[in-house]
Amino acid sequence: MGKKLISCDLGECLTPNPDATVMPLIDIANIACGGHAGNDKSMIETINLAMENKTAIGAHPSYADKANFGRLSHQLTSGKLFDLVYSQITRLKKLCTENGANLKYVKPHGALYHDMIYQSEVLHIIYKVIATIDKNLSLVVPAGNEAYFQHENIKFLHEVFADRAYNGINIIPRNEKGALLDNIDLIVKQYHGFTHPNPFKIDTICFHSDNPASVQALQKIK
Repeated sequence: MGKKLISCDLGECLTPNPDATVMPLIDIANIACGGHAGNDKSMIETINLAMENKTAIGAHPSYADKANFGRLSHQLTSGKLFDLVYSQITRLKKLCTENGANLKYVKPHGALYHDMIYQSEVLHIIYKVIATIDKNLSLVVPAGNEAYFQHENIKFLHEVFADRAYNGINIIPRNEKGALLDNIDLIVKQYHGFTHPNPFKIDTICFHSDNPASVQALQKIK
């Protein structure tokens, strides 16, 4: 049983900003790159913070919708969706290179993540973006769906969420009651459950930095 990497969505320009508290507690950081949150300044600050803590860096692209924090689906043409995702990842990758860091993986955010699960055309556009930018970039996908996420040239990181409620292997949608866990002890308990043997492959366990209970749970775990 390999180590489960702890991840967190960071660089989201939150107030108060939890990034400095969270970064030393995680293994990989999903950095917002301008779609739902973030700008060059926040990306550079988060990249440097990750380097200081020896945390691996991933791009966290989303639909361009800061008003809704990237949590509403948008119907885009294939070309526009490709350009949207490509521009965000390359923007972060360029800043990583300029600051002596390496971009390791991609994790779509919010509605884009969910659309990737349920719309094969969205998934294949993301595959195409990664193949165009750097075929060595891994793609973070929800655990328990290995048959769906297959590509001969892309490595996958299978993810679960410590602070989201599940129905079987499926995440309960955010608009349903109880979808986001806000009890610290419950988040810690679910995290530990995911670190034990499971019937499906788990590579990384994610916490949301915009959920105060998750930040406190991470501190308790560490």
